[in-house]
Amino acid sequence: MEYRHRNKIKGELNIMGMNKKEIEYYKSLGIDTTADAFKKYKKAGWLKEIDEAFIDEVKAYWKKHYRIDVDPLLHIAYMNYTGKKEPRLIHNKISWNQVIPFFNDQEMNESYKEKNLYDKLIPAERAAKAVIKRAHGLYFDHQNNCLDESDALNEMLSFKEDFIVKPSNTNNGQGIKKIYYRDGFLYFDDKELTMRALEKLYGGNFSVQKVVQQHTIMSDPHPDSVNTLRMITFRWKGEVRYLLTFARFGANNNVLDNTSHGGVSIGVKDNGEFMDKALDRSFKIHDTHPTTGFPFKDMEPIPNFDKFKQYVIDLHKNILHHDFVSWDIVVGSDGLPVFLEANFKGGTWFYQLLSEKPLFGDLTEEVLAYMYKERNNKKSPRHKSYAKLQPTQKKQNKRIKKLEDEKEELIKERDQFKKEYNKMKRSTSWKITAPVRKVSSILKRK
Repeated sequence: MEYRHRNKIKGELNIMGMNKKEIEYYKSLGIDTTADAFKKYKKAGWLKEIDEAFIDEVKAYWKKHYRIDVDPLLHIAYMNYTGKKEPRLIHNKISWNQVIPFFNDQEMNESYKEKNLYDKLIPAERAAKAVIKRAHGLYFDHQNNCLDESDALNEMLSFKEDFIVKPSNTNNGQGIKKIYYRDGFLYFDDKELTMRALEKLYGGNFSVQKVVQQHTIMSDPHPDSVNTLRMITFRWKGEVRYLLTFARFGANNNVLDNTSHGGVSIGVKDNGEFMDKALDRSFKIHDTHPTTGFPFKDMEPIPNFDKFKQYVIDLHKNILHHDFVSWDIVVGSDGLPVFLEANFKGGTWFYQLLSEKPLFGDLTEEVLAYMYKERNNKKSPRHKSYAKLQPTQKKQNKRIKKLEDEKEELIKERDQFKKEYNKMKRSTSWKITAPVRKVSSILKRK
């Protein structure tokens, strides 16, 4: 245990070159200095200004409305980034571990994960159109008629256009690539397309979709990617409400728009106007697009933005088990919304930074009061659904103890190997065979 403690302290002191005194100061504010977000905020310079009176206000707010001791890290970073002091921000751990599991039935997530079923589960007139579906190893056309392998390829060729291919059962843009049509042939990864190539990469579940034609206001910053709006809706007191929006742009000529793949994101105001600066995953601020140099201050507002808000509200009405939904929406070439994907989790801390407002806005206190009440009412269906996903403190402690014991054993095993290795290097046989090893090494390089 003492060995682990020494290494933990050493690791913390290495964070951004801080000394022990600095680390202890941040800890005294209630900040988890081992969190990845802490390191990124510190590197970005978002922890320079510390207002202890505001931190006390944040802690008092959360103690009053949700009965917990909150980590003020996000609040400090938000204040440094926006210049605004906002105690209602939802910390990422609270959002991920409590808010989302409370409002969204986690056991139903898998049902919506399969994008080949979107046309049935989330019916929308304006949506990305699947040309070929592969589900459980079988091929289907857009009307769900079975196809053999050659028919699937011929079906794609008949459209004479480019496509997007993606795994149908993953999230966050994993594995999305582009298929190009050129002179009567389809090309994938710079080679003529074969269905076997897709099967090798994606296995038994993937979707081939038409490329959505996007509006120039979204394509101009980075034309190579389909750039999307992430729009958030929330069912509250029997009514689906719009919360916030931000836009995502790809970078480095990549087809993906995610910040996790090098892209940038920018907030969208409630009237459809864009903020004048974007953020990447490391919280670096961009006034211009990092690949194309497009100035974000020159972006025109999203046309018909009220229609976009109503569009996602109407889509949400068909989703019954999830009260909190993050929608990926394309601004079509005609200035109207096109549905791409629905997500039931997400980095809500990033949402709040980009939109420069708390997740639930003026509803925050009501939402926290409702959550606290229902979570502590054992007769509530919300309590039962939430409780199933939450390990007891006893189980958590038991698991932590098990992991600590496993780590201790691995450290002992490593030290024993080191000891045996050093002993072997000191042996006579090791010294005698040194020339042989040297010759062997030279031969291998040749």
